[in-house]
Amino acid sequence: MRGFRFSHLGLAAALAVDASASAAAAAAVPASAATTTYTITDLGSLGGGGANARGINASGEVTGGSTLSTGGTRAFLWSNGKMTDLGTLPGGGNSAGRAINSSGEVVGHAIDSGDFSQAVLWTPNSTTATKLGGADVVGINDSGEIVGGVAGVSAGPVGDRTSLPVPPGFITCSPAGINNNGQVLGNCEVTNVTGDWHGVVWTNGTPTVLPTLGGTVATSAPTVPGATAINNNGQVVGTAVTSTGAVDGFSWSNGKITDLGPAFAPAAINDNGVIVGGQFIDSGGTLQNLNNLIPAGSGYQIQSATGINDNGQIVANATDTGTSQNHALLLTPN
Repeated sequence: MRGFRFSHLGLAAALAVDASASAAAAAAVPASAATTTYTITDLGSLGGGGANARGINASGEVTGGSTLSTGGTRAFLWSNGKMTDLGTLPGGGNSAGRAINSSGEVVGHAIDSGDFSQAVLWTPNSTTATKLGGADVVGINDSGEIVGGVAGVSAGPVGDRTSLPVPPGFITCSPAGINNNGQVLGNCEVTNVTGDWHGVVWTNGTPTVLPTLGGTVATSAPTVPGATAINNNGQVVGTAVTSTGAVDGFSWSNGKITDLGPAFAPAAINDNGVIVGGQFIDSGGTLQNLNNLIPAGSGYQIQSATGINDNGQIVANATDTGTSQNHALLLTPN
């Protein structure tokens, strides 16, 4: 395989969205008049009926994890109407895709024969997972640069591994993504202040700490995801704590942070500045519920949009209202 840069930011931290807060946010926002509507493509499954989408590339190819008819979950690549099982490590168990670049390279994790999670890479037209070293990987750009978190020293065919510096005053960092200019996004924990995480952008290896929304902490793991995505223009989105202790969505661009309100937890942003997260989409400052923009009576209730490309295609996870099963959807603007 060709060399990849695998940048690591110290100990990886689990930053999960609080489901109850997301549900409350969903109820808080009224339906807006639709400006764009979407057709739905159900990506199907690998035999078990359920699927969870995580990443989308410029061509509308999608990766994530899907259940098997025999049980367990496997990473998948969905392309041209077909879902392909990407497999796992030899003798291993479950796997899942996390991100996909324009060449169709997929990064994610797989359980090895020793029941340990490993960061892995799948190359196009291959169902062989290659260990990257470490247990966590979150992003890959179009140049094949990969970003992930590594606890301690790791081994494996990782190419040119670069360790990014922890900013002064912080003790550890957790990566969140990488753009096509090689800028890395992450969240770093303040020294001796447990649960105080701040968004950080590394440009050519130099960290810039993002401002807060006025709170004494930027985010409080594990209930707040913090900075979640960066586009190719260096714009960042995520959630942060306000001066009143509320948790609001934010966008950051050219050194300025903007409060997007309490109803929105952004997960992704494209190069046009369109943001998606949870059940919502924000375009030009207008927040709308995606469930109001898909055909009525579709049988799907969108729960979480996880990615958007520059063509406006969105990957989202939805509940089948008839079976309560989770389905991965591709939403294409009409």
